[in-house]
Amino acid sequence: MSLKIVRAFLVVGLTGCGVSELPPDVPDAESLASTEAEVIVGSVNWSSVTSLSSTSTERTRSKAVGYLSIPAVGSRCTAWLIADDKVVTNNHCIGSSSEAVGARVSFNYEDGVASTSRIWYDCSTFVRTWTAEDMTVVQCKALNGYLPGQVYGKLTVASGNAVNGSAMYIIHQNCDYNATPGCVPTKKYSPGSVLNTNWSSNELSYNADTLGGSSGSPVLAASGATSAHSVIGLHHVGVGSNYSTSSYNTGVEASAIRARLAEIGL
Repeated sequence: MSLKIVRAFLVVGLTGCGVSELPPDVPDAESLASTEAEVIVGSVNWSSVTSLSSTSTERTRSKAVGYLSIPAVGSRCTAWLIADDKVVTNNHCIGSSSEAVGARVSFNYEDGVASTSRIWYDCSTFVRTWTAEDMTVVQCKALNGYLPGQVYGKLTVASGNAVNGSAMYIIHQNCDYNATPGCVPTKKYSPGSVLNTNWSSNELSYNADTLGGSSGSPVLAASGATSAHSVIGLHHVGVGSNYSTSSYNTGVEASAIRARLAEIGL
């Protein structure tokens, strides 16, 4: 099969909005029909973040990543905290203020947490989007007197770009719905390595596993790598097809992310 570029974007049937701790609009047995091809690199190599050591830096960083529900366009993506009240995701997830209406994020959408116990933050305030970098920032409201970053921490973007061959990992909201239709897209840890820091202008490629719905997730440098546990990329595109060993994924590099965040004072 020839390679083709596809957006790692999963459309699901979401309705409603709100930030209470009542049962959310995303049931466990959700529909995972996608309007675009799902991408995964080789065989599935990811694990639940809850299997990571509770004292590991990877587990600590994972807390700042969440499930982004986007009812205005009937979809879900992944988002991550860059400030106490702001999250980053992809432009193809939320591309305008109208698409941000009703958007909310749960940072404890993890294995072992009942649907009734998931905490949802209203993140429907549109800040800015950048089409070229496929990047959007939205603002979240406080819940019970606390902003999400005060509860779950924030991620830091690396001061420099990654190095070819360096270890990395992705934290994202997903499940292997190819193997198990109707599975719950809880928070996952996908390890891998950087393949090409010059894949295209402002982009790097890597071989960590993702599927549609992982869009907007942070690509982080692994322990031992330069800028360990800092964001080295914003995941947004997969190249290839399901379970193809020749597939790989790409993300916007740290330098481009930092430049855009600086435009909004971050």
